[in-house]
Amino acid sequence: MRFAYLASILVSALCLGLVDRRWRLFLFARPLRALAVLAVGFAFFLVWDLAALDQAIYRRGDSPAMTGIEVADELPVEELFFIGFLCYTTMVLHGLAARLLSRRREGSVS
Repeated sequence: MRFAYLASILVSALCLGLVDRRWRLFLFARPLRALAVLAVGFAFFLVWDLAALDQAIYRRGDSPAMTGIEVADELPVEELFFIGFLCYTTMVLHGLAARLLSRRREGSVS
């Protein structure tokens, strides 16, 4: 149970990656551009988290489902994976929305 939260993030990311691969919505459409966008998003939210931790806006929760590994004071390793998953999910959804809107403009979706 100690790795349940991290495992759930990784399994969810894998499933999202399979969707992305099947329909080439983000990472599998333009890999270099996608990695750059993910890196910028990841850096933004990591700085956001670090600033919030520094200001004591929030702190690390305590759960038996977490590994207990911290990469910085009050920053669990799971948070890094969650930030990456959040960014990836957002961009896959953006790719899907862009594709659907494009099809709608072309008249193939009613």
